[in-house]
Amino acid sequence: MAAALGAAPPGGGDDPLQAALGRLVPGDRRRSFGADIDAAHEVLLSTASRERKEAELLRWFGRSQPCVFAKVTARAAAHPALDVCWIDEADLERGAHHVRERLQRARTAWKRRAAAGLTSSLQVMFNSEVLAYAEPGPELVEVLLMLTGLYLPEWAPVEADTICLDGIPLRRPGGRLELYAASMTTFFTGAHLTRAHDHRVPGGVLLNVNAVGHHTQAAYDAGQFDCPAAAVERSHQTALRSVGNGGIGHPDGRSSTWHLRKGQSGGQGQSGPRRPGYVPPDADPERYGSQYHIDVTVSSQYADPGPCPPPVPPAEPEEWTMMLDYFTAEETPGYHNPALMRGLPISPGQAGDAPWKPDSRPGDRREF
Repeated sequence: MAAALGAAPPGGGDDPLQAALGRLVPGDRRRSFGADIDAAHEVLLSTASRERKEAELLRWFGRSQPCVFAKVTARAAAHPALDVCWIDEADLERGAHHVRERLQRARTAWKRRAAAGLTSSLQVMFNSEVLAYAEPGPELVEVLLMLTGLYLPEWAPVEADTICLDGIPLRRPGGRLELYAASMTTFFTGAHLTRAHDHRVPGGVLLNVNAVGHHTQAAYDAGQFDCPAAAVERSHQTALRSVGNGGIGHPDGRSSTWHLRKGQSGGQGQSGPRRPGYVPPDADPERYGSQYHIDVTVSSQYADPGPCPPPVPPAEPEEWTMMLDYFTAEETPGYHNPALMRGLPISPGQAGDAPWKPDSRPGDRREF
């Protein structure tokens, strides 16, 4: 598939992206996705200009994105900031070759700005009414995987339940270059009220490419912190505030993640409605619970349209224990990618690299 997606000439033959989009199961256009997304759709699914739509997406980020990093970097004066790549319905209609070219141009420009410490996050918005109203199912998962592969062609075709990482450079004081791992996660409008509710977004599909370690180091290099440990601690606290914050737009405030108490082995822990950013005083600083592995780029559970919570809860729900112990100014634990927080020395010719093979995370109950 990777060769076909990358090599197909514009308008030549059957286009794989158009074919995949044609297999999507359309949903009810009268459906509500919650007051926050419905309000955003008045702009994002209208004939408004791209500039107005981008401003509306950033407004939604600032209020309703569960990731607190995204809320912070969406602010007008944020440094490092986030960059946005906008792919609309017209782009999608031109097929895989065109979309891949658009994505690679945006990706190259983003990495150039990232090397200067100006940005640590790229938000790729596939703004499409067809995608926004597509029902969750294997057809939508297929499209998400295809779009991810068009962004990351060096590792295409991308499989579900894998952690995909891009690499972004940072030029440090003194001129040396370092490469940081950037996580890649997908969000989609139809996640609303499903098990993947935390990964909802207005307007279609979003590919979130975010390098926390890069952001941390760039903020320190810019003089925002007195020492590296203080910069890491701020990022650690931001990550903790994101846990349990995904219930925005859910009538019960239910999130797919929850804080674990210190010493707790698992279970729903500190679940239940909380104000955004709430961190219990006895929360474990290095672990939290999740209904699925939230770091995989495209989860096979995105195909499940079932409600969250289910009418009859399963006897033994699948749970993950997710780790936050890589937020350290010291050497990163060996079982984590060290480039999550520490930059790897690189040459200028490696600044565009994404050297990490996608890591499979099957959906059984386990610890990250």
